[in-house]
Amino acid sequence: MKIKKKFKILSNNLSALINYHRRKTVLGNPPSFVWIEPTNNCNLKCIMCPTGTGKIDVKKGFMDYTLYKRIIDETKEYTSAVTLAISGESLLHPEFFKMIEYASSNGVKILLNTNATLLTEEKSRLLLDSGISEISFAFDGLKKGTYEKARVGADFEKTLDNILYFLRLKKEQRRKLPYAILSILKLEFEDYSEIEKADFLRLFDGLIDEIRSREVSTWGSTFKDTDTFSYRDNSNVYGPCSRLWSTACIAWDGDVVPCVYNANHEYVIGNIKNNRLMDIWNNEKMFRLRESMINGDYLNISPLCENCIVLGTPPIFGIPSGIRLSLADAITNVTGYGFERIALSIANRLRNGSFTAKTISE
Repeated sequence: MKIKKKFKILSNNLSALINYHRRKTVLGNPPSFVWIEPTNNCNLKCIMCPTGTGKIDVKKGFMDYTLYKRIIDETKEYTSAVTLAISGESLLHPEFFKMIEYASSNGVKILLNTNATLLTEEKSRLLLDSGISEISFAFDGLKKGTYEKARVGADFEKTLDNILYFLRLKKEQRRKLPYAILSILKLEFEDYSEIEKADFLRLFDGLIDEIRSREVSTWGSTFKDTDTFSYRDNSNVYGPCSRLWSTACIAWDGDVVPCVYNANHEYVIGNIKNNRLMDIWNNEKMFRLRESMINGDYLNISPLCENCIVLGTPPIFGIPSGIRLSLADAITNVTGYGFERIALSIANRLRNGSFTAKTISE
């Protein structure tokens, strides 16, 4: 990514923050962070995911590659990064590596969240050659019992071997990228000792860039009454949700939704097949949703927002939860990934260790 573009993207993020504080409902800034869903199919039945628990009523499928290219062509000049995942396992897409390569060749930073169960030796090599910038492995449990209770259908040892193979191959090839994160949800199924924790972390010595412990999300109101796993009650609301000022989400079929938690397409703003993203970004439905967020009656339009982890997380230095991701990413483009770790550490100190994500590999 060229330095001029990096600073343009950073400026766009700052404009999003300013427009948020000014409570503007029609924005001059385009979305600074974009989520694209290659597919909403998944090979697991995770207990904390609407796809895995059978709560998805919308049709399942795979994004057409031509449509994907059109999205990249439109967004490449203003987005700080694209995450290729929403409510499915992206490695299932038959043209997934081609998708990464196209975006990367157009100067777009690509991030991936994956359960790593499908990460064979061949796919590890393809992923390393694809130009991907960051990969987050969702591995929810330091022990077999915890992991397999959460990630139903996955095998603890096999998936762990997949991840370690990828990391060793990356080290063997002396690659700095992708920045590799092991992401562990705090599901609190069972306790583990400090010795068990140390033994697990030792497996990744000299291999992983970061290991993060993350709060589990209830996908807004989707799991707000569940007793299957532990989660934070987000009854304290720090609105409006700044993702409406900074982030765009595009489903596999072209539907544009306001948030990644709209897995059932509960509030569709438009469809990228019919309109440009910037036209959808400021259309009547998006205007009404931003206005309802400002007025505080957003649940009348989007009841899914109840108990949302984003709305339930307080701002830091005036930067709300939803914008922090895209702003941190834009700064990371300029300064390198070290900034992201420092920012996480500062956030946890300011919130006495109760931030939604925390680095535990230090």
